[in-house]
Amino acid sequence: MNRPLRPIGNFLKRLLGGFRSQAPEQIAAVRHNGLDSERRLRFMLESVPVNLWSTDAHLNITFSQGAGLHLIGTSANEQVGMTLYEVLKTRDPGFTPLAAHLRALQGELVRYETDWRGRSFETRVEPLRAPDGKISGTVGIAIDVTDRKSLYDALQTQNVYFATLFENAPEAIAILDAEDRIIRINSQFTTMFGYTDDEAIGSSINDLIVPNEMVEDAEKLTARVAAGEKLRTEALRRHKDGQTVWVAIAATPFGVVDQPGRVYAMYHDISARKHAEDELKALLLVDQLTGLPNRRAFITLSEQALKLATRMERDVLMIFIDVDHLKQINDTHGHLVGDRALIDTARVLRESCREADLIARLGGDEFVALMSVDSDQTAELVCDRIKSRLETHNREIDRGYELSLSLGAKRSKAEGTMLADLLAQADTALYEQKRGRGRPPHAVSR
Repeated sequence: MNRPLRPIGNFLKRLLGGFRSQAPEQIAAVRHNGLDSERRLRFMLESVPVNLWSTDAHLNITFSQGAGLHLIGTSANEQVGMTLYEVLKTRDPGFTPLAAHLRALQGELVRYETDWRGRSFETRVEPLRAPDGKISGTVGIAIDVTDRKSLYDALQTQNVYFATLFENAPEAIAILDAEDRIIRINSQFTTMFGYTDDEAIGSSINDLIVPNEMVEDAEKLTARVAAGEKLRTEALRRHKDGQTVWVAIAATPFGVVDQPGRVYAMYHDISARKHAEDELKALLLVDQLTGLPNRRAFITLSEQALKLATRMERDVLMIFIDVDHLKQINDTHGHLVGDRALIDTARVLRESCREADLIARLGGDEFVALMSVDSDQTAELVCDRIKSRLETHNREIDRGYELSLSLGAKRSKAEGTMLADLLAQADTALYEQKRGRGRPPHAVSR
């Protein structure tokens, strides 16, 4: 609802028209109150990015003040005596600012937004009335909202950006409220679990996609996230058609101002990996000590990985890893401690690589990792990540020795690459490091 700007209009009439005949003591009181009000108004006009002006019935400017004037390159009362036509440089009655004043002369209160000399303003214009109630001119106020509008536009752009990322993310994503009800899902969630927006929004995530026999465990997980824990786990979840799917879950709590806590949950389909792991176990292709694929499994799975990378037109990165001084650890601390060093190495490699990467123990102190990589994922970057995780391990766990690894890496186009050649080249890079050819802390070959 638009409310007339009576206080400003009345004050401006007083400010411009003086006081009507009253008793001396009334005049003194009115003058005191008026001067006090005038001081407050002038303080506001000098402190806030606002412009206040008035015109007579012929649109001659009779008053112009406000701290916002300097933002458009003018000063207080500089335009007094000019006509509004001269200030606006137009007589077009369809021009919004001019049209607003013409409508105000007809008795309307008009609000509008406009851009003027590179600034944005929210403006209102209303009739200025004489003591007899007749319209004697107009009074207008404009608030500079440039910064606010710029912030709003930036937030709108950011919202569009993040909405696009959310909708086109390769993982299924659901945003949950404090009661684990779904607020929003992306298209990949529909693809993975079969539920549309209308079917999913408002439903409990645990009722919707968790198998009945796993609901209790799932509720414990969501309670942990609600308590502020960032959660990463793997679990079975249920498609709309009743089929189960293995997913890697990453759930993060987050807050929105003045609203209850929410949860951002991502689901990545790892069914293929789980199926492959089951097949590996069935074929006894797992290294019993570390739980990693053994040499035989690595050869089988790496051939499949090369074919997949070829179809995706990706590069592959082969990293050869040796546990340094394993014989010395065995001789000094015993073979059980040596076995612990191999288990620790496997854990460091798992925590340094992605779930989709293939890590294996070839035998003895030799490990290998094979992964598809993007253009910006360099061999140095991956090797540095392994070294960083190794340093963290040594700081956190005291085994009586410092675990040390030597790395040799070879990156290559997947298409046309032979596994044996890739292994040999990574092994050569590792050998060069061990010979100390100035390539610390790892050797890299293209």
